[in-house]
Amino acid sequence: MTLRGRGLGLLATLIGVSLTAVLLLACESQEEEASVLPTGTVVSPCPTPATPTPGPTASPPAPSPPGRIAFTSNRDGPSGIYIMNADGTGQASLTDTSANERDPAWSPDGSKIAFTSDRDGNTEIYVISADGSGQTRLTNNPARDQGPAWSPDGSKIAFTSNRDGPSGIYVMNADGSEQTRLTDSPAGDFSPTWSPDSSKIAFISSRDGNWEVYAMNADGSGQTRLTNDTVEDLWPAWSPDGSKIAFNSERHRHADIYVMNTDGSEQIRLNNDLGEDYQPAWSPDGSWIAFTSDRDGNREVYIMKADGSGQTNLTNNPAYDVAPTWSPTTSSTSGIP
Repeated sequence: MTLRGRGLGLLATLIGVSLTAVLLLACESQEEEASVLPTGTVVSPCPTPATPTPGPTASPPAPSPPGRIAFTSNRDGPSGIYIMNADGTGQASLTDTSANERDPAWSPDGSKIAFTSDRDGNTEIYVISADGSGQTRLTNNPARDQGPAWSPDGSKIAFTSNRDGPSGIYVMNADGSEQTRLTDSPAGDFSPTWSPDSSKIAFISSRDGNWEVYAMNADGSGQTRLTNDTVEDLWPAWSPDGSKIAFNSERHRHADIYVMNTDGSEQIRLNNDLGEDYQPAWSPDGSWIAFTSDRDGNREVYIMKADGSGQTNLTNNPAYDVAPTWSPTTSSTSGIP
């Protein structure tokens, strides 16, 4: 560029700066004058700097379901207890015997799991640490003791036994002591599940000629029927906030997951597919429900949101994966060592 060209460019820059300064001073003066002008006087507005338009923001990732899920599988031979994260990762065997073991039930602090096993030649209740260590037998009876359910306060375990005739609901201390019968029906009573405050137990019974959901006080009193349908209503599960009970019913020709109020009112179906959906289990925060389904041709563990949306397969194995139960705590695991 020539010296003359550089001089012209500099002059243009100085003129632009001067004009900007004059405009700013004029605006300030106009604002001062506007404060003393008569009402109704029109003053030309000074230009307002444009406000930058914010760009689009990324949506936060969808929250993952919390905690861990224990379940039953026969993928390695006889049925055993397995554990996984609630997103389906970290699947690992917790028990490793030649016996059949099933019905996992978490302790309230997530440190132990009660389960059913025939490892000693008879169906009994055992407990194991969540890392697979410290297996302990809690019941010892010639009859069948099965289906444990840990009370939320950690002091009791409810279970089913036929030691006194037809299967009934029993309760014992968490160490296996003081085993006591709660129901005494000529028909079968199964599948106990505790209310969050440990004051009530829901269960199923055929005492009125059909399998229905009942509830009672934790001492066995006040037994009340909650469902009344011509088909089977099974596998009750109390929600963590105590307001709902999930269960499965065949009232639409195949098993679906339902929820109802704890007095039996407002029974609502959550899913509707051609498979069998059963064994519901709530997440610790009450926002998810795990369940068993054979909709894809094999029994697998699924989860869905508490309103029935977002149904997702967690396990995918040629063997069966059933009876999920959610840990009361929200920690996850990378697998059992």
